Amino acid sequence: MSRVLGVVLFIVLLVIAWQAVRTPFPEHEREIRSQVKSTVESIFPERAEQAKARFGLVRLHASQAGMSDVVLVHGLDDPGMVWMNLAPALHAAGHGVSVLNYPNDQPIRDSAQLFADELQSMFTGQTEEITIVAHSMGGLVSREMLSNPALGCDGPGCPMPRVARLIMVGTPNHGSYLARFRGLGELREQLSRMIDGEAGWLDSIFDGSGEAGLDLIPDSAFLNELNSRAYPEGTAMYVIAGVIAKEEAESLARLIEGLESDAGGALVVPLVEQLGDGLVSVESAQLAELPLFRVSGNHLSIIRNISSGSERIPPAIPIALRLLQE
Repeated sequence: MSRVLGVVLFIVLLVIAWQAVRTPFPEHEREIRSQVKSTVESIFPERAEQAKARFGLVRLHASQAGMSDVVLVHGLDDPGMVWMNLAPALHAAGHGVSVLNYPNDQPIRDSAQLFADELQSMFTGQTEEITIVAHSMGGLVSREMLSNPALGCDGPGCPMPRVARLIMVGTPNHGSYLARFRGLGELREQLSRMIDGEAGWLDSIFDGSGEAGLDLIPDSAFLNELNSRAYPEGTAMYVIAGVIAKEEAESLARLIEGLESDAGGALVVPLVEQLGDGLVSVESAQLAELPLFRVSGNHLSIIRNISSGSERIPPAIPIALRLLQE
């Protein structure tokens, strides 16, 4: 067991070292990452198809009469547990619940296209209106799907349901400095899948080559284009942002400063001065003219409990349920 922990620690330190010295040219890095993924897919086509089969919309519960359908969209490197509290709460309230699973390390625009395709396929002729609740990067996937005119469709004859509301929870609308360390999140996700017997050794590549992490860096080309667009018409948008305790933020800042890299100093600002949820500052989450709800907790605890047996109600859940009635 100690040997396994040693290997994991070594990998973590290797990821941190790589992020500290990585290339400052994200577009070149994106091209290299995409080429690696394409090459692996061409060498292992059957494994690639098997991996793709687990992506798409999955309906968990049908809605009761007069209640809305809700689609849940997770964020970067999420192993599937983020909806463990919200999905049951929505079902108990009578809402229909569907979950989008997508290759969360691929370019955000590709995930948005998949989302649009899945909405048209699942809800054709069944549901006229849905609400999206998105956590973290899932909010960017949803915004891209709704605002990019090249994706989806609109108007009479469009099989895609109208999105009445978009509720974003902990979404880095202006990026996150910690996106540079997304390799640690990828490691956590794949370890979780391996423990559950759901991951193969190539899944980390079929899940995307890290382009999403490049999209999430503040002032990335993707974020600048997304934030230059008008908000989608006919969709009420809300932002829920977490704020951790000051003591917890200062502890995280000390840890990051211990990395002794330029990235450490840059991260102290959003974690201590801007606070936020530890990964996404309030300043990054908020969008002009949109309602902003601040809740206490970190990036995960605002929407889910760590323990499945906990009776605690994550603070974003009552807000989301109330917004569904507006």
